[in-house]
Amino acid sequence: MNPPNMIDQVQASPSLIWVAATICLHIINVFIGLSLGFQKKTPSLVRTHLLVYGAVLFSLASYLVINGIHHENTIWDYLVALYFITIIPLSRKWDVVLHAGITVMGLVFLPALILLQLL
Repeated sequence: MNPPNMIDQVQASPSLIWVAATICLHIINVFIGLSLGFQKKTPSLVRTHLLVYGAVLFSLASYLVINGIHHENTIWDYLVALYFITIIPLSRKWDVVLHAGITVMGLVFLPALILLQLL
């Protein structure tokens, strides 16, 4: 009998699927942000970047709510959410490369939520 793999465990969890959605949305938003850095900033592209960021925050909040219903939220869950709510928007006012680096750091924290939940 094979032990369940990580993908099966994430799909079986009602809250971890939201982290997977957050990761996908965040990757899309990173690429939209990169295109903003290398192309002319059009209002529609900036609006799309903000809308996808809002979707990232919504899916992260959904994860926290569903995980909170099952009483499984840890301090790390709240710290990652705080990072996305405060540090990433604040870094927008700094250098563009620094903002990109801080944003990509979020892609390290999100899979860590999955790993911490499964261990």
